[in-house]
Amino acid sequence: MKGVLKITITTVVFLFLSAVSVFASEGTFELRSTDSNNYRCFVASLQMQNLTYNVAISCREIVFPLDTTIYSYILWANPSSGGSPIKIGNIGLGRAQFSTKTNFSSLFITGEQNPNVKVPTGNVIMKGSIKPITFLETETPTTTSSPGEQSVSPTLTPGPQTSLRDRILTGLKRAGLATGLALVAIFGLVFVLTRPK
Repeated sequence: MKGVLKITITTVVFLFLSAVSVFASEGTFELRSTDSNNYRCFVASLQMQNLTYNVAISCREIVFPLDTTIYSYILWANPSSGGSPIKIGNIGLGRAQFSTKTNFSSLFITGEQNPNVKVPTGNVIMKGSIKPITFLETETPTTTSSPGEQSVSPTLTPGPQTSLRDRILTGLKRAGLATGLALVAIFGLVFVLTRPK
């Protein structure tokens, strides 16, 4: 019976974390110089089926080396849940691709002497916040008519902007439903396995 309880608890925790992780860092970022330079980078972040984010970056007008002692540009993310920035990686010559499991809401780039730093120590060179991918927002068809013909053309309208509270509640509802279904399945399995023969 202890084994069934462990499986049930593990399933509940997994389903809850899966539902909460839907509040994603999917979107685009325009990182711009924090000073008079024209440095700029475009970043796209997409969540994959394994719940990690693929982060691709492409930069323009960046200078190498930044100065006589700074040779590395490091990309950092500010977690959505708060806390210390996490290192995404070294952007090399301005084009790179990374993967992370952490939800984040903004990105920034520092110039670093040591590319192996674990926390940002250099000056912030560029920064930017997430922008939703409007193309993936809700589609609403509109009807246009011409003499003797009716056609429907889809127009994109932004989906309703939900607050973090609403998204968490929706995630909890989904997790609760999934948990309930999992518990019914587990109790059914226990009943079948433990009934006398």
